[in-house]
Amino acid sequence: MVVNTVGHLSEAIFHHPDLTVSYAFVIVKLMNPMAKGITTKDFELAHKIEEVIMWQPGKDEGALTGTPNDPRFKYD
Repeated sequence: MVVNTVGHLSEAIFHHPDLTVSYAFVIVKLMNPMAKGITTKDFELAHKIEEVIMWQPGKDEGALTGTPNDPRFKYD
């Protein structure tokens, strides 16, 4: 899910980070080869990726409360 989320966000802004995918982690490397370094676009994408990946239901007010408190529906 993490890889798909990073891919979706990256494609939406036409930016293509390097990903290293392992069983227990995903590494996202952001840089702009044309600029030969890190740009504002990289920082903004990193912030958006973190915001979406780290979001948890029930932490904000609203209808998105998450799964019921029942082991059958546990989602971490």
